[in-house]
Parts: sequence; structure tokens; C-alpha cells
Amino acid sequence: MRKMLPVLLWDVLPAVAAYYALRLLGLGEYAALLAATCVGGLRVAYVGIRERRLDGFAAYTGLVFALGLGLSFLTGDERFMLVVKSVTTTVLGLVLVGTCLAGRPAAFGMAKRFGAEDEATAARWDGLYTELAAFRRIYYVMTLTWALALLAESTARIPLVYLLPVDVMAGLSTLLLVGTLVLLGVWSAWYGGRAERVITGS
Repeated sequence: MRKMLPVLLWDVLPAVAAYYALRLLGLGEYAALLAATCVGGLRVAYVGIRERRLDGFAAYTGLVFALGLGLSFLTGDERFMLVVKSVTTTVLGLVLVGTCLAGRPAAFGMAKRFGAEDEATAARWDGLYTELAAFRRIYYVMTLTWALALLAESTARIPLVYLLPVDVMAGLSTLLLVGTLVLLGVWSAWYGGRAERVITGS
């Protein structure tokens, strides 16, 4: 969880800050959202170039920005740009369900990325995953919980986009996503740690 928060903050806050800064300078809602989307995309591109790879979380963030940018040129509607987040979150939720159906729940890879302190810990987790059905079940439960939460978050955003002012939703939309991810991260850390201790007897 300590590793997850800085990633979330650096990936989403620059775009939100850019939006409100441009609004204070007098830019319109649509132009400010468009510029903020570009800022978010530049952040993802910078990380990908610097690390020479694009992991699952960064790829998802990049997908949000790319779809928002592309559809904004087609529609010219600032509210629709905000709804795009629900589309991508829905897709992510469905992808998570798909990883369970494929037999490799995504939560296991996320847990290793954000929770494994070193290669030895990651290797131990790989061994537990291979040998213990109960250990694998932990990550199926985690992945499906994430999927359901993200689908609920995406559903809740759509009516809010059309009920609240754009200036409110530009920040609130991001807050909904980040808040959901943080809560899921806290729950996953508790559930995963508790379940592992029960299984390993430590």
C-alpha cells in the first residue's frame, strides 16, 4: 500500500491540477479538460520511456487518457470526456473478471508489485500460489472484489457527470476513482495479509 499511493498520486494529480490551474487562468471547461488529458498522457509516456516498460496500471492510465483525448475530438462535449472514465473503468472491471476465468487472477500480480519487498518474497509467493489452492483462492476473491467495486464506481459516476457542474466533476470524478482504488488497496492489504498468515501458520 505504501508503494501504491505515490503511483496513484503521480499518475492522476498532475492532470487534475492542470485542469483547475487553467480554469483559474480563464480557459473554458472543454479546453481545460483537453489540456489536462494531454498532461496526464505526457506523464504516462514519460514513465514508460524512463522505465522502458509499461506495466498494467500505467497501461490502464494511458488507456483512460488516450480514449478521453480521441473521443473529445469526435464529440466536443466536456461531459462526455468525463463519462469516458466510466467506460474505461468498466472495461478494466471486465478484464479483471476475465483474468479469473483465464486462471491467473490479476490481483496476484498487483500484490507482488506493490507488496513484495524483494525478489525472495516474490519467489516465495510464486511457490505458495503454485502449491496451495487456498492461497490461489485469496487472489480470486481479491480480483473479483476489485472488479465489482470498479463496476459500481463506474456506474455511480455517469449520473453525477450530468447532474453536477463540470468544474465539480473534474475533481470529483478523479476523487471517486482514487478513493475506490485506495479503499480497495487497504482492504486487499488486510485481507491478503490475514489470509496468508492463516495459511502459512505464521
